[in-house]
Amino acid sequence: MIALKHPAPHLALMLMLALVSPSVWSDPYAKLPDMGEAIDRDITTQEELVMGLGFYKALRQQATLIENPMLNYYIQSLGQRLASASGWQAYPFHFSIIKDDEINAFAAPGGYISIFSGLMLRTENENELTGVMAHEMAHVTQRHIARMIVGRGSIDLTTLAAVAAALVIGAASGSSDAGMAAASLGMAGVMQQQINFTRENEYEADRIGIKILADAQFDPSGMVSFFDKLNRQEADGFYAHNELLRTHPVTTNRIAEASNRASLERPGKILNTPDYAYAKATLAAELTAQPLVSASLLAKTDSKNTPAVSRYNYALLLARAGQGQAALDILNALYAKNPENLWIGIALADTQHQLKHDQAASQTLQKQLTYYPDHPVLSLKLAQLWMEDDPERAYPFLRQALRNAPHNDALLGALAEAAERTNRPIEHHEALGMYFMAQQRLPEALSEFETARAFTQQSPQGDALIARQRLDAQIKLVEVQILAVRERKKEKGM
Repeated sequence: MIALKHPAPHLALMLMLALVSPSVWSDPYAKLPDMGEAIDRDITTQEELVMGLGFYKALRQQATLIENPMLNYYIQSLGQRLASASGWQAYPFHFSIIKDDEINAFAAPGGYISIFSGLMLRTENENELTGVMAHEMAHVTQRHIARMIVGRGSIDLTTLAAVAAALVIGAASGSSDAGMAAASLGMAGVMQQQINFTRENEYEADRIGIKILADAQFDPSGMVSFFDKLNRQEADGFYAHNELLRTHPVTTNRIAEASNRASLERPGKILNTPDYAYAKATLAAELTAQPLVSASLLAKTDSKNTPAVSRYNYALLLARAGQGQAALDILNALYAKNPENLWIGIALADTQHQLKHDQAASQTLQKQLTYYPDHPVLSLKLAQLWMEDDPERAYPFLRQALRNAPHNDALLGALAEAAERTNRPIEHHEALGMYFMAQQRLPEALSEFETARAFTQQSPQGDALIARQRLDAQIKLVEVQILAVRERKKEKGM
């Protein structure tokens, strides 16, 4: 596990986790404004998407995102389960984990939800984790950020992207002061102007988030327990140095209101996945600064009777510390008892590959695919394994995998590599274009599609003709999207 440091002041900006909370009043839900009609006149969901793209681009440039495919698959799966229960259909949600040990999360326009690794590690169960996610998603579904933009009247894409950069610049530089300084330049006045507005939003996000949790068959009391944890830590002085969190505490009134609603909305059947413990163990092992030291501590208590997830964590630490054979011995024993455990199977294959036992790794992944057909992470891992020695085998396999997950950027990136290795320039550039589109990097996508189309001119008939028609459609689509972004900027005088 990594040590949790004090939250930095820059995390209390406009897009921060709404765990900073309102003052007490008698009925926090009675006076929530019905602003949907006004919002629709002033800012559309399409415009939110445009701003969200700017936000996400800045986020990828400034933050260190967790790239572990299983962790990303897990957080996306949780998010999609919540999204299905929310009834939100204006645009899809996107979930990411920021590599930072602070306890925070935030929502941005366009459905971009970011969870800090420190928050995920601090949760004690899946209900607490999804409680935070549902709360943030409620800010999106109730269009709270759009309300703030409407109320401010001068927040545009450039400002929003600057806020995104400020949110994470402290994490990227290791200096929370740097983040606060960058953010305060443009946002100091905005926060004070929006405090009362935010208080109402917080109660509404609690209420809607609890409903989402219950409808998704999570225990909504997880949101309450996490609030209570923060409240107790604040009382112990954990946040004493942070002026913004001190002036906007997680109050006992808000906890009581959320608790009452959670008890009323509690579903008859609660469905937690067994993946939470393994996801948390994977994240902890990946972020441990001294894996050998952490492994040595676990070695003192490790035995065949130790819980499987603890032994799994121990094996990951050993592998990270360069002790692959010791990790392999543990994972083989775990896999023999838990052959259908996806986390253990992938860790075993990774360790086999690390030790250059590639045939064994391929067999492990193929066996896992019999339990989880077409699983995108297993497909990616297996294709990457084959890519090194037999890209002709990897290429059709990746094409098939993408039929089941057409917007998976990791699979698209792997397909682009396989196409290049097998001398398929049209398919290489087209896959790169799709990869950039999945990441909303539209100019790069357009360039790759145009390059792919140029290659089709060298073979005017057959498959090349079909590819050209397909690429013409892709080029037109990207050009329309780029034009929409430019028009939006022009309207805002940017």
